[in-house]
Amino acid sequence: MINKNVKEIFQELTGKSVRTYSFFDCGFSNNNYLINDSYVVRIPKDNRDETISFDKEHQIYNAIAPLNISEKIVSFNDQTGIKLSKFVHNTRKYLPTPTNEQILYVAKTLKKLHSSNIKVPFGYQMFLKMNTYKKDLELSKYINKDYERKVLKEVQKIFAKSEMVLCHNDLVKGNLLFKFNGVVFIDWEYGAMNNPFFDLASFVSENNLSEEQTKFFLSKYFGCKYNQIKRKRVDDFVKFEDILFYYWAYYLYNKRHDEIYLKIAKEKLARITIDMKKE
Repeated sequence: MINKNVKEIFQELTGKSVRTYSFFDCGFSNNNYLINDSYVVRIPKDNRDETISFDKEHQIYNAIAPLNISEKIVSFNDQTGIKLSKFVHNTRKYLPTPTNEQILYVAKTLKKLHSSNIKVPFGYQMFLKMNTYKKDLELSKYINKDYERKVLKEVQKIFAKSEMVLCHNDLVKGNLLFKFNGVVFIDWEYGAMNNPFFDLASFVSENNLSEEQTKFFLSKYFGCKYNQIKRKRVDDFVKFEDILFYYWAYYLYNKRHDEIYLKIAKEKLARITIDMKKE
């Protein structure tokens, strides 16, 4: 994407020399580098998701800064997406599944985000994204149209009943950094106004929460207002997101030919197939 190496980028942005330098082997869309054990330089990969706007991501970071739920941004280039942030020390990711304490942190932080009344002038546009991901995919890879139509119909009903709030929209394991007393959400490329059930379903689905973990998570998020209607809405969004990210995975596989995307597509399809058999 750029000709300059990471050390040159860091020196230009900070005026500081590079003493230590290491590559973070994480993330699907970006290359991340730890500099001087204090900063992280993010460089987006080529052939990125065309639905992502770096300018919008920058707006998200500015909007959520008062909430203290994300990494601290030092520099952000709206054209290239190169981001310089402070390294979040003393954090960890879960292995192999989040603890109840970590699930509680996610529930509380999502509630803080969703109830913040922070608004940005753009939405996630998940239906448009799905059409973008599908447009060049061979028809043989399409999900059964009757099943897909049914899932979309249920999600559209929920959209008509719920208020749009600011959402992260990509709560995969790699974007969750747990501290001793909380969690930090990083990489807000997909951040936008959206239905809050999208975030809830994202955490449940992308982190493969068990039935017991899902009940615990939703009960902590909703409190005494948790009920089976809300649970069904989360389940409906999980079904939709399996379809959405199935298409997303094939979309990026065709762009980058990285096997990880093919693996994700197959995993999503397996879940979709299981659910279709229940219908």
